[in-house]
Amino acid sequence: MIITRQPTASAALVLDLFDGLAAQKLINNDDLRRLNLQRDHLMDVEKRVPVTLIHELWQCALSKNPPSNLGLTIGRNLHPSAKGILAHLVSQSDNLEDALKLFRDKSALMSEGERIEYQIADGHIRIQYQFSNPLHGHKFAVERSLSIALTWCRHLTGHKCIPIECGFQHGQVEHLDQYQEMFGTNIKFSQKQDYLLFPADLLQLPLKNTNPYLKALLLKQAQDIEEEMAAPHLLSNIVIELIKENLSKGNISVCFVAAQLNMSRQTLHRKLKQENNNFTQLLTNVRKQLALHYLKQDNCPIDTLSEQLGFEEPSAFFKAFKAWFKTTPKAYRQLLLAQISPS
Repeated sequence: MIITRQPTASAALVLDLFDGLAAQKLINNDDLRRLNLQRDHLMDVEKRVPVTLIHELWQCALSKNPPSNLGLTIGRNLHPSAKGILAHLVSQSDNLEDALKLFRDKSALMSEGERIEYQIADGHIRIQYQFSNPLHGHKFAVERSLSIALTWCRHLTGHKCIPIECGFQHGQVEHLDQYQEMFGTNIKFSQKQDYLLFPADLLQLPLKNTNPYLKALLLKQAQDIEEEMAAPHLLSNIVIELIKENLSKGNISVCFVAAQLNMSRQTLHRKLKQENNNFTQLLTNVRKQLALHYLKQDNCPIDTLSEQLGFEEPSAFFKAFKAWFKTTPKAYRQLLLAQISPS
């Protein structure tokens, strides 16, 4: 996909980095004021934020003489609250091959600033990491990305998943023993690419918890997000943002949105029709997407969801949810938590 706008990343990815750096005391209040950033703004893990924010957080850390193993320290710890749509979706894969393909094809959901490619040949699979901006692919960022990948692989399969070879573009590191613990003993530095090499039969490892029904729901949600990312200037997406901003206020309607856009109800209807859309469908899609998002948060009471989604009565929300997903909100949350909560 050709990016003609500012690349974005999932707030989940930024939240993970933010909390990792904060735990190491490498982010302070002065940094937050300068970046115009608050942690609460990242708690909506499906929110899109500029990729450059990741680089700015790293620069704050690098200016404070961080420990040499910073990337590994962050990358080997799973952050339960910082799981975006891609992490949830990959968790429902049948095996590692399915998970890797999903991660490659939909990596923009996590970040449009980095991606992976892989090749299978001679009984091996070589996974290569690339950053769209070379300045963003510094040693700490590479360490973090590769160690996160291995940490997730081990968590999802229960297998050690030790590479038979691992390569880095940066030079030899001080903490080689920690590298060997994470990446195995066959580590090469000053390489042309950052990569992991595994035996190809590793791809057939099954994941511990998979559910086809949940995967289908998450895949549809991922596709909706991709469509929004691909066409940010469509009127439909402007309407979607207005719905999201005002849904919980209880005053969302086609007339309200039309007024916000300084156009008549009829003009809004006509313009949306030109994009093969209509207000009712957009409102429904936003409610469906937010319902799934809120139900991932165990601290969000189900009974209050109707108000957050702009329904007048809880019974209306429950009826709509059952029609959308053929199950109840409570049953969906129980299924989600059983399948993808980290150990």
